[in-house]
Order: sequence, then C-alpha cells, then structure tokens
Amino acid sequence: MKREEMLRRLEKGEDPLDLSIQKWQDIVDCLQKIRSVQEFDEDLEQGRDNCALCETFPDCKGCPVYEKTGYPYCAGTECPRFHTAWLGGDLWTMRDAAEKELNFLRNLQHEQIYGSPKVSESYKKRKG
Repeated sequence: MKREEMLRRLEKGEDPLDLSIQKWQDIVDCLQKIRSVQEFDEDLEQGRDNCALCETFPDCKGCPVYEKTGYPYCAGTECPRFHTAWLGGDLWTMRDAAEKELNFLRNLQHEQIYGSPKVSESYKKRKG
C-alpha cells in the first residue's frame, strides 16, 4: 500500500493496524513475484512515511507495536532486518523478514481482538 492510499483510508476511519497488515501483505506479495531486489516496488515500503501506525502514533506512544515490543520505531520487529537486507540486495532475507513482520502484525491484531496470542493449529495438535 502506497502513502496516498494509506492516508485516504485512514481519513475514512480504517484501523491503522489493519492498514499496516495490508501494507506488509502487499510487500510480501510483491516479493514473491520478483526475481531481484531491483524489481521491488520502493513505493510499497517508505518506512514511517507510509506506515498507518506511525502516521497515527508519530511518537510511538499508544502504538500497539511499541506497546508489545517496548522499542520505539519498530526496532523490536523485523523492519530493521528487512531494510538491512534491502540495502544489501538480499532478496531471500527481505522475503523472510517481510513474512515474519506480517505474521507479527497479524498475531498482534489477534491479541487485541481475543486477548491472547494466536496459536497455530499444528502447535495445538502437537500439544494435544
């Protein structure tokens, strides 16, 4: 999701966490289709400039990511690893970090809705 769309959807009252999840889903989808870092659509990830959570919580206070990790500016997430991989031209690590960031945000949303982390079905089956 690009900045203009994110801002328009925030103005309409959409949930910033939902929009951040959509942004990272768009990034994951893009990364699955490309064969080199040079093909990555840079407009999809502009850090704070196209993050609905950062737009809503510019100083991180009240941000669910900050509240979960205790680190400002998403330092406790996969975002720094994603950006390091991007700068280093490492497409595999970009994919891995983006998928982990997306899963982190989805689990965070699940916790907000249900009050507990999401447990995968395979984990439930092992624990029995």
